[in-house]
Amino acid sequence: MRAIVERPWLLLAAGAVVAVCAFQLWIDPANPPGYHRDEASISFNAYSIETTLRDEDGNRLPLFFRSFGDYKSPLYPYLLAAVFRVTGPSQDVARGFSAVLVLAAILLLGVLAKRVTGDGVVAFVAVLLAGLTPWLFELGRLAIEASTQPLLVTGLLLVLHRTWQRRRWRLGEGAAAGALLGLLTYSYTGSRLLAPLLALALLVFAGRGRWRWLAAAWGTFAAFLVPLAVYGLRHPGTLTARYHETTIARNGLSGPRLVVQAISNWLHDANPWYWATSGDPAPYIHVGGSYGSLFAAVLGLAIAGIVLVLLRHRDDLWWRYVLLGALLVPVPAALTVDRYNAIRLAALPVFVLVLALPALAELRRAVRHAWWARVLAAVLVVSVGLQFVQFLDAYRTNGPGRLVLFDAGVVPLLAGPFADGKTVYIDHDDRDAQTEAQWHAVADGLPRSRISILPDGGIPPRGAVVFGRFQPCDYVCVKTASWDAYWVARAEGPKRS
Repeated sequence: MRAIVERPWLLLAAGAVVAVCAFQLWIDPANPPGYHRDEASISFNAYSIETTLRDEDGNRLPLFFRSFGDYKSPLYPYLLAAVFRVTGPSQDVARGFSAVLVLAAILLLGVLAKRVTGDGVVAFVAVLLAGLTPWLFELGRLAIEASTQPLLVTGLLLVLHRTWQRRRWRLGEGAAAGALLGLLTYSYTGSRLLAPLLALALLVFAGRGRWRWLAAAWGTFAAFLVPLAVYGLRHPGTLTARYHETTIARNGLSGPRLVVQAISNWLHDANPWYWATSGDPAPYIHVGGSYGSLFAAVLGLAIAGIVLVLLRHRDDLWWRYVLLGALLVPVPAALTVDRYNAIRLAALPVFVLVLALPALAELRRAVRHAWWARVLAAVLVVSVGLQFVQFLDAYRTNGPGRLVLFDAGVVPLLAGPFADGKTVYIDHDDRDAQTEAQWHAVADGLPRSRISILPDGGIPPRGAVVFGRFQPCDYVCVKTASWDAYWVARAEGPKRS
């Protein structure tokens, strides 16, 4: 209390951090509207694991979860299963869990900022900037795997900084770094490449004469990769299914042309001007409008921070690792056909915020003595404020309109059959309809038996309710309601020959 009286800014800082926490934990059921089928798939698999230890396909404790031609990484679903064990299945709980993961990354970033700069004010500013960053906020609105990445990457940088700061290369800390990289591998599809790249970059961090620490890190990381390797051998093609759908090589590129295209993609995805003025063109993470996913002021500070690191911290192995890590983060995304994909680049805002720390610390020192520094600080504050207001207005205005993208009409479509107590039948190969119906049934507290998946060639009883997406019935049925590509029908028996 005495410290607060003597330093009133501490009270202001505490209030601002509370406001950041409240903002990050703000869950609006109408924004995003509905529940995207990827979210439904992850959530239903988490519920299924929690209740039966099996996924939706009946596989016991699977390492990866089959979902729409892809195989979802296991870290997020298993963590969400533990949450559902306490709370029960809920859309708001699942999205709230993502918000908590992102908030934890933001707060941990403040701890890292304090360790790096030794300045509590800089740490507070870092938390405030990260907490208001549109990219991180929007990432925490969705129940998706990538929401674990900012926390894991921040944790990795914190462990490495602790090692470098103490100059004690303990094997336990090397193992901790390897474990975090191992968890990162299982956090998202693109991380199956990013994590090994960041693990290889530890060579730069360890330098010479620290082979035991490096062996501990790599050995732990390798242990995490063993289940992945075994799974890949037993299920050929599953781990690369998503890559084959999105790779730039599918357009016939190879050799030098492939390398040139990948470099061009990297330059596009790492373009600071684009992230300051726009964002992911798909309205999944970025709802659209003219606001940036990252604040222009933060990107400017990050660029200045890179210059300061190159000028003053060239011998600092931790900063070398941060610079190299920032270069590696866009690599997995650069190998795919989609540009500016905010989910595949989910670790990028963390590195941008960390690189801004040297410039923030320098500005903090200059503000005490130079008028120009106070003017610059004021300009940065106004810039962040204007961009944040612009973002918030676009998010609240455009966000609820993403009805089709987030399958918002599915719940009303299923409400009638659910309320009537009828079993809903779905064709065996209609994965989209199966996922949506199964998730919304359990979220409504209905037994899983209310959803019946027909065998190949199966025909539901006459008069039964059928639910589907896109594909027509393989038997006689009459549609009774529809929304976008989803429909509900009444079965009328087999087709007449």
